[in-house]
Amino acid sequence: MNSFKLTIMNFRRDIKTYGMYLMAMIFSVATYYNFVSMRHNPQFIEAKSISMYVKSSSMVASMLMILFLIFFIMYSSNFFLKQRKRELGIYVFMGIDNYKIAFIFAAEGLLLGIMSLVVGLLLGVLFSKLFLMLLAKAALLNMRINFFISEKAIIETVAVYSVILFITFLKGYLDIIKTSLIDLMNTLKKAEELPKVNYLKGIASLIIIGVAYYIAVNYGKFGFGTAFMLTVILVIIGTYWLFGSFLSMLIRYFIKRKDFLYKGTNIISFSNLAFRIKDNYRTFAAAAVLVTTCITSFGTISSLRYFVNENHKIEVPYTVTYISNKQEEINKVDEIIENSPHKVELREKANFLFIPESRVIVVKLSTFQKVLSDLNVKDREKVISKIGQLGEEAAYIEKPGVWMSMLERKDLKVGDETYKIKDRVKVPLFGGGVPYPCVVVNDEKYETLKLKFEEKQFNGIILDNPENTKDLTFQLAQVLSRESGLYTYFIAGATMYDLVGIVYFLGAFLFLVFVFATGSIIYFKVLSESFRDKGKYEILRKLGTTDLEIQESVSKQVGMFFLLPLIVGIIHSLVAISVLSDLMKYRLTIPTVISIGVFIIVYGIFYVFTRKKYIKVIESQA
Repeated sequence: MNSFKLTIMNFRRDIKTYGMYLMAMIFSVATYYNFVSMRHNPQFIEAKSISMYVKSSSMVASMLMILFLIFFIMYSSNFFLKQRKRELGIYVFMGIDNYKIAFIFAAEGLLLGIMSLVVGLLLGVLFSKLFLMLLAKAALLNMRINFFISEKAIIETVAVYSVILFITFLKGYLDIIKTSLIDLMNTLKKAEELPKVNYLKGIASLIIIGVAYYIAVNYGKFGFGTAFMLTVILVIIGTYWLFGSFLSMLIRYFIKRKDFLYKGTNIISFSNLAFRIKDNYRTFAAAAVLVTTCITSFGTISSLRYFVNENHKIEVPYTVTYISNKQEEINKVDEIIENSPHKVELREKANFLFIPESRVIVVKLSTFQKVLSDLNVKDREKVISKIGQLGEEAAYIEKPGVWMSMLERKDLKVGDETYKIKDRVKVPLFGGGVPYPCVVVNDEKYETLKLKFEEKQFNGIILDNPENTKDLTFQLAQVLSRESGLYTYFIAGATMYDLVGIVYFLGAFLFLVFVFATGSIIYFKVLSESFRDKGKYEILRKLGTTDLEIQESVSKQVGMFFLLPLIVGIIHSLVAISVLSDLMKYRLTIPTVISIGVFIIVYGIFYVFTRKKYIKVIESQA
């Protein structure tokens, strides 16, 4: 039998074992094709307002997909090699040349890659219209999506994937050649022993993670960039030591408790876990870091989408705003609005001072309180009460459109005076029509500053049906001067909100891809454990252990593989998202719960699938 026929025979026999790998690869190829096709889609190219956003977002997403594909293929190839070393060793005993064996194994991986590429491209093309329709909806784009097959995207996908496959083929080929015969035959016969507990590292892991959390929460003291880098490094080190040492301490504690160990099937599940920690702690740690990345990333993009809705209320509290105290201009605006199909719901006039040196505006406290009341701002009484009467101090209102504030101002110079910042808040005031931070001072201070700086009049109008203000915007632009800073609901809608929708949609897809990576790492690791545990469970059956007890033991053992990284990852993510919440000055409870919930659901599907596969493997020996 020649090498090619042997490769085909092995491929057909092991196709079920490769099921999870194929699913992940097909989904990845289909997703990569759609990311690339976005850049070449003529409808998105013609949409000048979003073409730049689509192109940049697509490039970033494509690069992340390439990194994922390289990581995933390399990891899974190593798993398949470890699982089949004994089989390959038998081929050596049969007299088959080592180079031919290496070719058979590498060619089998190549066939898997070609199959996933062909099926992934077909599915990517088939569902490309649906993909782009969902993207258009997420980005609130009012455009009809036509079915489009991008030849450039197909060529790029095939080219990129072919390079990755060639590299993995070469790596697999060289790995087999370098492997000795003894290693091939004894790969499943490693002696197991209870690992030594390093109490120093175990306690240190908790301290390191605690220090990382402290630095993250107090980013203002260390600088955001420094705090971010230190936190990431310390969390990774602490997580590896946590699973490498502290987990051993924890399991050793439970094993010594006889009332716990001899309850149900705990003696089987926890003994297996205890003896395998040395081999598995890196997988636990890697999975925990990936869980943290997945939840934090998805939580961040979910927060952005949630925040856009909240920020829109701050940036666009009025339908129309302009700056003018000329009665002639005001009358013209009123006349145009009266002749429009819109009804006026609120007219707001407020005076403010512009401070050129500080690039801020100053508003007196009474005006600030009146505007919050007129706009019916949520929690306004709490904000007003917190600011108080303001003596020598001032309140700082964030600039409209600012999403994250990494610098905490403690004082601010206005004219010749320096005011201590009593409180910082993000509330609707003048919106994007006055794109400067606002300093609120008491009325007496305002009158003093008024002698040195020019006072301007803000005009804000709330209309019904603000979405249909395109024509009204153009009419107002003809009667108002450029200095008036005309800003409308229509103008606000044509800015960054399209980009957020695109980023949210692509981020959600990448989230699914990296959940696949996390689940697959644990899946392959647990599957390797199942092959090692075949003999143990066969002995347990002969000793009278029922199938139900074996399944219960498997559920606990597999569950620990999934649950431990999940718990650690969620804790890390909660700290990260709390920092994000502080930066945005918004509570992000809803997007955080959604992110964790979605991850647990997808992660849970992997658990069910892995448990089922584990049971099938150990029962195949019976």
